[in-house]
Amino acid sequence: MKLALEQPHEATTAALRNGLHEFNMAAMPGSSWNEIVVTLREDNGALRGGVIARVTGESCYIDTVWIDDAARGNGLGTKMVRMAEEEIRRAGARGAWLYTLSVQAKPFYEKLGYAEFAELKWPGSVVLRHFMRKDL
Repeated sequence: MKLALEQPHEATTAALRNGLHEFNMAAMPGSSWNEIVVTLREDNGALRGGVIARVTGESCYIDTVWIDDAARGNGLGTKMVRMAEEEIRRAGARGAWLYTLSVQAKPFYEKLGYAEFAELKWPGSVVLRHFMRKDL
C-alpha cells in the first residue's frame, strides 16, 4: 500500500464518502440514508441558490445552504430551507442540525427556529463556528 497526499478530485472524494457511508450503514442495520437537494434557478437554468441535506435515520445534517447575493432579501432563502425541512420530515427525520460561522447566517437560522447547542472558536481567529439544531 502507498500513502499519498493528493489534489482533491471529485471521483476520489466521492469514493471516500461512499466508503464511509457503506461502513456506517453496515454498522446501523435498518437505517436509511437520503440526500435531499433543493435548488433555486433562473428560468434559463442558472443556479442561484440551494440546500443540501443528508438524512440518516431520524437525524438530518444540513450540509449546505447558499443563495446568490442578488437573490437575497426577498424570502427565497427561508423558502428553500422550509422546502428542505418538509422533505426531511417526509424522509423520517425528527430533527436537523447544522453549523454556521459567525461571519455567516446565525440570525437567519435563529429566525427559522434553530437553537445553538455548541460553539467552537477557530484557532487564532475571532471567527466562531455555531452548531445549531431544530426539532422537526
